[in-house]
Amino acid sequence: MSSPLTAASPQLAASPGVRVLWVTRRYWPHGAGEHPQAAASVALTQALAAMGMHIEVVTPRYGAHWSQEFQCDRVRVHRILAAPKGDWSTQRYVRYLGNWMAEQSHRFDWIVCEGIHDDVRSVAVAIEHARRDPNRGSRPPTRGVVLCDGWGGDGDDVTCRQARSGKRCLQAVADLEWVVTRHSGVERSLVASGISPERLRRISPGFARPTRVSLDQRLLSRRSLAGINRDLITDADDHVLLWCGRMSGSPDYEGGLGGVVGSARLLCGRYPNLKIWMLGDGPLRDWVHTELKAEGVRDVVAIPGTFADMSDIWNAVEGVVVTDEDQLRYTLPAAIAHALPTIVADRAPLRAWMNDKFDADRVDSVAWYDDGKPGAFRKTFRSVWENLPAANDLAWETAMDAARRFNAGEELRQWTSVLSPVTWNTST
Repeated sequence: MSSPLTAASPQLAASPGVRVLWVTRRYWPHGAGEHPQAAASVALTQALAAMGMHIEVVTPRYGAHWSQEFQCDRVRVHRILAAPKGDWSTQRYVRYLGNWMAEQSHRFDWIVCEGIHDDVRSVAVAIEHARRDPNRGSRPPTRGVVLCDGWGGDGDDVTCRQARSGKRCLQAVADLEWVVTRHSGVERSLVASGISPERLRRISPGFARPTRVSLDQRLLSRRSLAGINRDLITDADDHVLLWCGRMSGSPDYEGGLGGVVGSARLLCGRYPNLKIWMLGDGPLRDWVHTELKAEGVRDVVAIPGTFADMSDIWNAVEGVVVTDEDQLRYTLPAAIAHALPTIVADRAPLRAWMNDKFDADRVDSVAWYDDGKPGAFRKTFRSVWENLPAANDLAWETAMDAARRFNAGEELRQWTSVLSPVTWNTST
């Protein structure tokens, strides 16, 4: 199970014939270890498509050799133009995207934009064109939705406030039907920015009921991964700790990803059967490789890049460490869904995410560590690793609690309610 949504979607059905165009800056299945928003986009759109919706995605190209169109499982993906890199190219992309969607809008009931950034202005252009289309006849005009997600500095609301075009983007939202939020913090921020509360629809990310991973399943997944990448070879009695995210931040050992890198030698020296897998990519990848090699632990710490299907990874590992807020979009929810003991940096956005999901006792039971103290991660790791059976039981209880509170099937049902052919917000 690589996504709780894909597990839930075959059991549900969407309104027949609903056609959705999904607008996002990144869309590819290798996103979990570098662009978690892309991983979340793939999981959600594939789940909605599996329920019967017609989903197409429009996104930029990040390489001249990239194809302009391809099929990703059930979803058709359009890469219409090179990804913008500056102010001029951004405006060019926004204009082109708006014109392209205006031409295509008659094929869709809904256009969903991920994030309140320049692309939402393009969506507003397409929506206005659809409303004024003289050839529309009795067909309802295409309607728009914007999805606002993320926590702390990774939040879409923060990105909007910091952008030069933020005010224009918020004005464009007024032409859309709904603003879908993921948590109350984003809602408060958007209302303070002038978004009407009546336009907000909160859809919390869902969790599927966890399933036990047997020893045979774990060993089978490890053998499969070892056949792909020799760095992932393990012995039968090895234990694997996973870090998965974008390799960014400061190139030092002062917390975050660097704190894990700086602790690798001491941890692997204390626990000879410990292997650490650091999945991902980003600007610090070369630094991570150099530091691990200098510490003499490259044989026990693997940095294999990213994976399109994370199922074997989640089956193969026995613990997870979460260091940064951008891991809230994918890594921490996935770790909880797979009932894995998780060590979490005690940062405000990470704790706020947990407080939004669970009661105080559950939050306090998390294996938090003080990210500002060099030895805190190692101390917390030891407390978990040396009591792994108890940590596994606690992780299972947390996963079951998450599935009860935020069921993946309920998330998909809420999406089908928002993207319904009969939904119409009379306030517009």
